[in-house]
Amino acid sequence: MKYYNVDQAFEVLKQYKITSHKESLRRWLRNGTLQGTPPASRREGWRISEDELWAFIRNRLPDEVDLSVDESTVSPAQKEDIRAEMWWEMAHQNIFADFLEVKKKRVRECVEHNQQPIDFVDHVWEELQAKSWFAKPRIPYLLDAFLFDGKRIKLDTSYASLEEQILFPLIEYIRKKRIRM
Repeated sequence: MKYYNVDQAFEVLKQYKITSHKESLRRWLRNGTLQGTPPASRREGWRISEDELWAFIRNRLPDEVDLSVDESTVSPAQKEDIRAEMWWEMAHQNIFADFLEVKKKRVRECVEHNQQPIDFVDHVWEELQAKSWFAKPRIPYLLDAFLFDGKRIKLDTSYASLEEQILFPLIEYIRKKRIRM
């Protein structure tokens, strides 16, 4: 039987767009979500059997995904549909890569950058506080999208920092929602 170390298993999980953080894999191993052999020493690291890794992958992928399909034959629209379905399945299980803790100062900077009225900062901040589960507004994200107001919003990858990739589409979403009101 073949065994994977954390680095090898992470590359496989990354290929199937299940996680983009090695620490998520380690957390799944520690809490038993993914079965593996604990390290005897720090130097050895976790060992994950091939069967356990593929069972974990199959459990995370939508039922209609065929792992034997050649990826080059799948259209970009089909890939996005599969990715969105997988994203929602993981979101429903509360499996996120991390949370972005939002600061009002950064919201203000992004609103000013978009040349929105300054009173819009307060509106965005109120929306964030109303929709957040935490005392300080936090936005859960996973791979290429984040969750806000019960919606999956794609990151804007034209920005360098993850914070900007989340804040700018979020502000635009809130702006459009305000216009529809």
